[in-house]
Amino acid sequence: MDKLMDILTGFLMGPAFSIGNLIWQFLMGMVTGVMTTSPSAFSQEAWDYVRLVLYPWAQSIGIALLNTWFFIGFIKQNTDLKQNFTFEVFVKLCINVIAANALILGMIRIIHGFFWMASALTGQVLHGSSISFSNADLDVGTWAFFAIFGFIYVLVALICGGMIFLTVYSRYIKILFMVATGPIALSTIAGGQGISNTAIAWVKTFLGYLFEIVAIAIVLTIGSKLIHSINWMTGGALDSYMNGFWGAIQSLITMIILAASVKGTDGMLRRAFAL
Repeated sequence: MDKLMDILTGFLMGPAFSIGNLIWQFLMGMVTGVMTTSPSAFSQEAWDYVRLVLYPWAQSIGIALLNTWFFIGFIKQNTDLKQNFTFEVFVKLCINVIAANALILGMIRIIHGFFWMASALTGQVLHGSSISFSNADLDVGTWAFFAIFGFIYVLVALICGGMIFLTVYSRYIKILFMVATGPIALSTIAGGQGISNTAIAWVKTFLGYLFEIVAIAIVLTIGSKLIHSINWMTGGALDSYMNGFWGAIQSLITMIILAASVKGTDGMLRRAFAL
C-alpha cells in the first residue's frame, strides 16, 4: 500500500517532488552519519597522517620550545619593575613547564577522550530525531505548487542540504589541523602569564570546533521540530484545497532556515561561551 502511495504521489506531483525529497533525505542521511562519527574514525588515512606524521613533528618542536618559553618568561618576570621576582614565581614557572610537558606528551589520549565525548553527546541529541520531511497532503495546492515551483524546490533542497553537509564536513579538517598544531601552541604555557595566551586561545578554538557539532545537532533538531509545529492554516474555506501548497512552502522555509542556522552555529557558539 505504501509503495502504491509513493507511485501515486510521484505521478500526481511530477518528478520535482520525488527528486527534491530524495536529494534532501540523502544529504541529511550523510549529515547525521558524519555528525555521529568521531574525527579519528571519520577518515583513518587522514587521522593516521596527522597522528603519525604531523603530530610527532609538532611534538618535537613543542618540547624543544619549552626551554625557550621558560627563559623568556623568566627574563620577563625579572625585568618587570612592577613585580618582584620571588621564589614562588620561579616555582610557578617550573610547574608551568611540567604541566606543558605533560599535556604535550599525553595530548593524543586527552583528545581521544574529547572526541568520544562530542560523538556521544551528538548521538544523544539526534537519537529518535528526524530532519527529513515530505508533503503528505495530496490536493490541488500540492499539484499546483510542484507544477509551478518544482524546480525551485529541487534547487533549494540541493543548495541548503549541500550547505549543511559542507559545514559539518569542513569541521573535521579544522579539528585535524588543530591536533597537528597543538603541541606548538601548548608549549607557550611554560612562558607564564601573557605568553600562555597562545595556549589558551588554542584550547578555546579546539573546543569550539569540536563541540560545534553538538551545537549543530541541537540547532537541527530544535529547528525542525519548531518549524514543523507551526500551524500555517487560517481556518478558511480554501484550506482543505490548499493544505498541500502551504505544506510545500513550509518545507522550503524549513530547509532555508535550517541551513542558515547551521551556518551561523560557529559564531553563536563562540559568542555564547566566549571561545
